Parts: sequence; C-alpha cells; structure tokens
Amino acid sequence: MTEATLFVGGRIYTGAGYGEALAIEDGRVLVAGPEEVARRAVPTGADRVELEGRLVVPGLADAHLHLGELGRARLAFDASSARSVAELSDGLGRWAASHPDGPIVGRGLSLDRLTERRFPSLAELDAAVPSRPLVLLQASGHAAALNSTALDVAYGGRSPSEAEGAPPSVVVEEALEALRPILAAALPVTLADLEAVVTALAAFGLTTVGTMNTSPEELSALGDLASAGRLAVRVRAYPPLSSVGTLAATPTTARGAFAVVGVKGFLDGAFGPRTAALDEPYDDDPAQRGLDRRRDEEFAAALAEAGRRGLQPALHAIGDRAVARAIRLLGQLPHAEPSPRIEHASLTPPALLAPLARLGAQVVVQPGFVVSDTWLGSRLGPERTRFAYLFRTFRELGVPVAGSSDAPFDPPDPWLGIRAAVLRRDRLGRSANPRPDQALPVDEALALYTEGAHRAIGEPGGDLRPGARADLVVLDVHQLPAMVAAGSAAVRETWIAGRPVYRRGGEVGAPDMATPS
Repeated sequence: MTEATLFVGGRIYTGAGYGEALAIEDGRVLVAGPEEVARRAVPTGADRVELEGRLVVPGLADAHLHLGELGRARLAFDASSARSVAELSDGLGRWAASHPDGPIVGRGLSLDRLTERRFPSLAELDAAVPSRPLVLLQASGHAAALNSTALDVAYGGRSPSEAEGAPPSVVVEEALEALRPILAAALPVTLADLEAVVTALAAFGLTTVGTMNTSPEELSALGDLASAGRLAVRVRAYPPLSSVGTLAATPTTARGAFAVVGVKGFLDGAFGPRTAALDEPYDDDPAQRGLDRRRDEEFAAALAEAGRRGLQPALHAIGDRAVARAIRLLGQLPHAEPSPRIEHASLTPPALLAPLARLGAQVVVQPGFVVSDTWLGSRLGPERTRFAYLFRTFRELGVPVAGSSDAPFDPPDPWLGIRAAVLRRDRLGRSANPRPDQALPVDEALALYTEGAHRAIGEPGGDLRPGARADLVVLDVHQLPAMVAAGSAAVRETWIAGRPVYRRGGEVGAPDMATPS
C-alpha cells in the first residue's frame, strides 16, 4: 500500500521555480506543477492538504551545528547578557546559590559587551565561586576563564596559558580538552536532552542537520535514538579528525535517520578570543596573529586516513592564514565525492578567492555571524573587515556554498541566517560587514539552506523536483520575500520523506526515515 498526498490551493517553490500543486508518494515528489497534472499523478484516495494560499518550500538543512553543545547550553549559566564584570560576578553568585552541587559552567560570554572588555580575573572568579570548579566559556567556545579550583582540577593549578603570556585564568583551543571531565560533570547530556533538541529543530523547518565534533558519548546516544525511532530530523555526524582511526563511514544506502559521514579538524580558533589565524596582526592587539593548530604532517596523515575510510573531511578555518592552509592541505587530496569542506572561511581577501574557487571544496558559512559579530571591525580594522563573509562573491565565483548556524554559538534558527544573508544588517542597522554588494537575493539565501546545505553534507535533497525526497516546509506566507520578515514564525508544518514531523500546535512523531535513502 502506498502513501500519497496532494497539496493544492497554494504555491510550491521547487528550488528552481513555482508550481500550483504538489503530489508526493512513498516519500518522493511525483509532480510539482499544474494542479490538474498533480491530481492525475496520485492514486484515488490520496490524502489532500488545502494550503489556503500558503507557500511550500523544500526542507531546510543546517550543515554545521553542535547537537551535544545545544543540549548542554540548556543546562548552563547564561553569561551572554552580562554588561560588566560586576554584573557577571553577581549572576554567577546567584547561580551557584541556586545550584549548590557540582562544578559550574557558564556559556556565551562576550568580552565586547562588557564595559571592561576583558575576561574576569582569577581573583574575581574566585570571589564569585570560591570553592567549586568554575568554567566560563567565551561565546565562540574557543576560550574559557577558570577559577582556582578548576585550574587545580584540570591542570594541577598552573594554567597552560601562562607560558604564552595570557592571563592565568584563561585557557584557549587545545588546552580546553582538559576541561571535558568538568563540563561532563556539570552538564550531562541525556537521551531525553538530545531528543528534545532535535525535535525543536524540526519546528524551524529543518529536515537534516550536520552535527560537528561529535563525542563518542553523543554518537552512541544519537545511534540509540535513531534505533528507537526518536529522531525527528536526519542527523549526520562529524566526529573529531583525531578519532578517524576508530571510525567507519555509514554506507549511503543504510544511512536512515543517523549516520557518521565525516570528520572535523581545527586549523585555527575564532575572532572573539583572537585565536583565528591571521596573516597580519589583530588591529586591536598588534601582539596577536592567532594560533595555528597542529602540524601539517598530522593533518595530512589524518586526512589520508579519512579518505581511505570514505569519510568527508571538514576543516575549520576562520582567519585568512588558516583558509590558505586549508586550501593547501585539501588541494593535496585525491578527488572524492562528496567533496571536502572548509568550515567558516570567514576572512578571504582577494588573493585567496581564485585558489578557493579552483579547489572546489564545499564552503560552509554562517550568515548569522554578519549580525552577531558586529564588533569585528575593531578586531580586523576597517580595510580588512571588507573581506569578511563574502557570500555573494563566493557564489559568483562558483564556490559551492552552504548555510549553517554553528549553534549554540549562534541561534539555531535558519531563518535568522536567511535574513542576515539578504539584509546584511540586524534590526538596529548593525553589521560585521554591511557591504551591499555582498547581499544575496532571497532565492539564493534560501538555497544556502536547501540545496547548498544538503550538498555539503553529502545528502540528496533541497529541492522539490520530480523524484526528489518529499522533505518540505509549509509557510504562512505566499511569496519568498515575505519569509525574510516573517522568519520562523511562518513555519506551519515540516514534512520529512512524505510525512509530517512538526505541526504548529499539534503532536507529530518522528518519521520512518529508513526509506527512501
């Protein structure tokens, strides 16, 4: 017995144009076109959805987020609203009083929002939380400030940053690995937490996500949820590149709701803590040019092993020095499908554009950073900032570009990213790089999260042409431009493989995603 559904009375955006009706059967699109043709394509007795003027678009994908971190963020102290060290200390003290047991972890600290524009000192953190481990993560997740107890537990009392001249309370990049036991104790992520996070993503119209830097515990939990039919969207995992020797790719025909498809490696850090690797010094700290993570020889060996195992490499590169390094390392690999990925490629001055285009790697960008990194000009200076987040230039050069959020380090709502790609400014007119020539038309901004993001993950999908997966979103708008203003509030229904997984105000279960593959 087949499952068929006919959508009529609205507009169907296929990814290439419009139709007036959509016919789907057994998880695939049959017709997106004239209503009479769609009616004839489905069998008698097919379900019928009256759209009442609504718009249907292809299901969205987020090519780069962190499911485990999203779960942990729900449990941590939120430092994002603090505007001074004193306000931060008061908030930490209240949190410690209301959470009397175990380590304390704070997330989302933005130094550029603090009056002092610095990390709190060791003495200030000890005063706020004197006798329990405290880890306060900077907004990017690439740096953290610790109190003395956390330093004792993780590093035997002496910060690894002291040798680099950093404040003794601050650790960055690889040194953060020693904090994992503290983070796990303070923010344990359960199956229920992960299930809730994934279910919430379906309400944004997301049908597939790529989760990055996935720990063994998260891999196990996601596998268990998939086996139990409790994943509301497809999940594709990218564990650390350093673990490549222990991993096996999931065959394409057996991916279903969950699969390990690639590995993630870090070439540098982030702009916020000034660890992104730059060719020239930071404008607001001329002593800093960022950090290069690991040696080329280590990356080359790990990337070769990933190729042997059929795992897609994804290299984090934010600064221009790191992007050049990613181009060099990936350019040495044999051609493979899906092609390798560069995560972020945030700063790309003119000299990097032609080599990036020739490489042909997927470039996974975060349009939301354009409106969340409004302080970027102070880091890079006005001239260099002009070459940040060049999404339109990438597309014009033929670079395969995919959209993502990097959640929880930016909100997981893809509609915020679409809006940022179109307008290049937040609602107050602020921007990391407002260049109007880099704004995308609405259809191209949507394509970042449909065809672009699916392609980056190595998944079919992102369109509603005949034969495509019947992954779709029903929106309470009639035109694509109206999506920009309406945002996620317009999402009425999300369907995966021809079945609803989210209905506003209704209870819908996870779909059977074993077929079609």
